[in-house]
Amino acid sequence: MTRKTLPKVAIFYGNGSATPLSIQAASIGICKIVFLYQEDCSQSDLSQIKLLEKHATSYNISNLSEEEIEGILHDEKVEGITTFSEYKLLETSIFVEKMLLSGNSVETARALVNKFMQREILSKSKGTSVKFTRLDKNNLQQSLLAVGTPAIIKPVVGAGSKWTKKVNSYEELENAVHEFPPDHEYVLEEFLSGNKEIENSFYGDYVSVESIHQGGNSTQVSITGKLPLTQHFSESGMFLPHPFSKKIEDEIRSIESEAIKALKITSGTTHTEIKITDEGPKIIEVNGRMGGYVSEILKRATGVDLIRITLQISLNQEVVIQPPPIKKVYYQVFLTPPIVENGIYQGITGLDQLKDYKDITHVQITKKEGETIDSRLGTENNIGIVYGESDDFKQFVTTINLVRSQANPLIAAQQKEVLQ
Repeated sequence: MTRKTLPKVAIFYGNGSATPLSIQAASIGICKIVFLYQEDCSQSDLSQIKLLEKHATSYNISNLSEEEIEGILHDEKVEGITTFSEYKLLETSIFVEKMLLSGNSVETARALVNKFMQREILSKSKGTSVKFTRLDKNNLQQSLLAVGTPAIIKPVVGAGSKWTKKVNSYEELENAVHEFPPDHEYVLEEFLSGNKEIENSFYGDYVSVESIHQGGNSTQVSITGKLPLTQHFSESGMFLPHPFSKKIEDEIRSIESEAIKALKITSGTTHTEIKITDEGPKIIEVNGRMGGYVSEILKRATGVDLIRITLQISLNQEVVIQPPPIKKVYYQVFLTPPIVENGIYQGITGLDQLKDYKDITHVQITKKEGETIDSRLGTENNIGIVYGESDDFKQFVTTINLVRSQANPLIAAQQKEVLQ
């Protein structure tokens, strides 16, 4: 008997890797969307949710209790629950368990969100272990001794390299602690040095692995190549296919699989960041949701729609994918601002030269004039994205050089301190 109505999927919405419009577009023919959002959503996201009011149901759950939210889920008769936001992973798993639906356990979600807890679990395996400690603000010296220098300080809960910094001494750690938001908890990790053989390459010394998980079975969809990180660990671009040897690829796949099993991930989409070191690949962190910007480039390069697949998995619909070989280089080059704190974006010059270039298909500016530019805010500090495709890596390098030489962000100084 054919089903006449589409099932409903609840989205615990927050700042993340998919917009309301992209989620709605991916849901066509699969499900009806129910957005559960809070008042701290960006104005752009709230506008999109409102724009979709004839196509998707939405609820502001800012002041609702768990019982009231569960009541909404029952009333809407949702058959799936998921999220694309790092900050909603735990909430999503809580209600997945309450509603007896497909998803990761609360235990797994806690480990995915809490980077210290995640490191504790991964430390039990030689392949995924690095030195780390929860930062004791009252005893910085002891924390630093446990990890050594150089080290990385980053929030226990966070995304997009926000409030992340490399420190080479006690003084630098002390300065970072005073500079960063005081209400955050931080983890201190050993700094993973990249493989020396790729130091002068156009690509970065790390990758991300995009995987899907259903019923405890995992499929590695792609290994995404990266351009080098900025000084403040913001991403500067990504591309497919990756440039590494079959040997390194196999090592990447092996260590990612090991981390997924250790964290007991059984459902959904993951985005695992891996550093390529002289000793081999090492886990940077595992994210229990789709990676930022990944869905666009993966769909363009292979036809695989990660947003759609994430919705299908939440409904426990079987997903089988066979990505075709990638015959060109598909890329996103991020428009990164200069290293600055508390600057004001005043526009960008040089875009005309980029828009006319044959390999570039689109230039998107994501900042509005007057917005704050602050390198400490990580990847969200980027100004825009250049999309395109090249015939080979040599031509891609030419495109990268063109973008970096022509695009010139205009940043003015301001005095107001921004810590959030």
